[in-house]
Amino acid sequence: MPHNQYSRLSEENTNPNESIGERSSSSIINYAILLDNMRETDKVAGKKLISQLQFYFMDPIQKYKVRKQFPWKLMLQILKIVLVTAQLILFAELRVTHVDFLDDTATVMRHKFLKDWESERDVVSYPPSIGKYSVFTATDIIEHFAFVVNSYYSLHNDSFASFSYDTKFVPYNDTNFSSGLRSSNIDYGKIPQMELCIERLAGVVIKNDTYEFDTRQNIHCSRLNFTKEELIQINDDSVNLKEILAKRNVTFNANDSLVISKLKINFNLRTIHFSPVLMDENPECYLIKVSIIFDNSRHTGQIGIKLQSLISYVNMCNGKVLNDKKLSLHSLPILINDIMVLLCSTFSFILCLRSLLKAYLLKIRTSEYFKRVIKVELPMRDQMEFINLWNIMIFINDILIILGTMCKVTIEFRDFENHLFTLSSIFLGAGSLLVYIGVLRYFSFFQHYNIIVLTLKKLIPNILRFSVCTIILYLGFLFSGWVLIGPYSYKFRTIALSSETLFSLVNGDDMFPTFATINDSNTAIKVVGTIYIYIFVSFFIYVVLSLFIAIIMDAYEIVKSQYNVNNVPEVSQLKDFIASAPEPNLCDPEERSIFAYESLLDINIFH
Repeated sequence: MPHNQYSRLSEENTNPNESIGERSSSSIINYAILLDNMRETDKVAGKKLISQLQFYFMDPIQKYKVRKQFPWKLMLQILKIVLVTAQLILFAELRVTHVDFLDDTATVMRHKFLKDWESERDVVSYPPSIGKYSVFTATDIIEHFAFVVNSYYSLHNDSFASFSYDTKFVPYNDTNFSSGLRSSNIDYGKIPQMELCIERLAGVVIKNDTYEFDTRQNIHCSRLNFTKEELIQINDDSVNLKEILAKRNVTFNANDSLVISKLKINFNLRTIHFSPVLMDENPECYLIKVSIIFDNSRHTGQIGIKLQSLISYVNMCNGKVLNDKKLSLHSLPILINDIMVLLCSTFSFILCLRSLLKAYLLKIRTSEYFKRVIKVELPMRDQMEFINLWNIMIFINDILIILGTMCKVTIEFRDFENHLFTLSSIFLGAGSLLVYIGVLRYFSFFQHYNIIVLTLKKLIPNILRFSVCTIILYLGFLFSGWVLIGPYSYKFRTIALSSETLFSLVNGDDMFPTFATINDSNTAIKVVGTIYIYIFVSFFIYVVLSLFIAIIMDAYEIVKSQYNVNNVPEVSQLKDFIASAPEPNLCDPEERSIFAYESLLDINIFH
């Protein structure tokens, strides 16, 4: 029998009279002689099984040479890559515009309702260029509270943005607001009242030598039903708010500093968003839930103030856009692209599922043949050869792209929920990543482009084992740094920040700011923290990263050496069984005929 790349025949085990029952899965079997000494039915079934296995383990190029069929699966994957890329670009533009709108609206809310808010606070910088937005006295609390009240009730004449109250009361067309709060035509009873929620301790009793704290938290919420006269008084002098709140049993005295933990002012606004930058954008209505929080939970005398705004799409307004022909012309290609992506991903999903099921059935057939005829259990390692990880990855990315596209289509039908944007981003982003990783599969058919795939396949087991030890050491440094430096450096203030800081240091982040941010009020912590950072950086950069690179280089050298010895495959029962038949000449029509449908096993998915 001619040798081929799978041949590995043993001269020690060629005795046809050897008892079949004495073979084990670890013995070396001459399958060519074994097949010749079988019954005719078992021999025919064995040859068909070998042909089926040879065809199964062929790459798409070899399968095309065998059957001369157009590679529909390959073309489908290429088309899917093009369509998914176009879809991702279009969705990214929509996503960026939506997030910019949310950020801009939140910025406007802060400038509108927070007293003396500075533009420098809107810029995300590291380290922060300005301190925490806080107040320190009861008078400051009253002034900021009054500023919120005045800003809310002067919304109609003191804001350039298209904000309105969360009510059907629309006074803009028939009322003159030039006089502000003193306008006699405004019915303030129709303006929604703000909600005040106070979170306080259940009870605090302090005497000369004793104290009694009831640490249960009680939350009491009430509506601030200010009259017009009260609003004018607040507008004239913010100090008047103190007396007005006192009538409602709300005070901010020194005795309240240990009782009040948080103060929240809640109200809702509406806005209409329209941006002509993207031609597919129609006006959209949004509900803005604003919550201004005075945080005294630490009871240190510094009351932090922050504004939270939850912006959600609502289908509460009707209207039309004149001269909007360009909108439909731009929206139609987007919808067509989404439909084509959905169809391609669905077909790809069905084909991958079909391939996985056929591979499973072929594994069952092969295992049964080995057990029934050859009297050998097919090793688990050989059974794993039937699991095509590329098909599994395509199967997963098809599911992600289908889910992401469905969310995206829902968004384009004007359901601008933030969670839909988030889900679409996650599904489409992860799906597109797997799509492009799947492209590497087709480079693996060419020997000179296959080096990265083979190297990754070789090093992954070693990297995983190495990572287990590395993660244990990293966690040790992480918890140690968090406990040691956390109270004295904002870069280690939480366990998440500590992990980000350490990982950045390993990847070349500037070390000097890390040293500089450690508060030197405690000399011992300053010295020990500095030594800690030196040890961590030295160990992980000079030892761990060097070993990591060495593992990669070792795997690369092994793969390169295999190429130099004609890429000899690893030993396995399955490959020996396939190699027992001559390697077919795919250019010969007669040898290609053994791979015709009628010449192979009947593997029916639904049988």
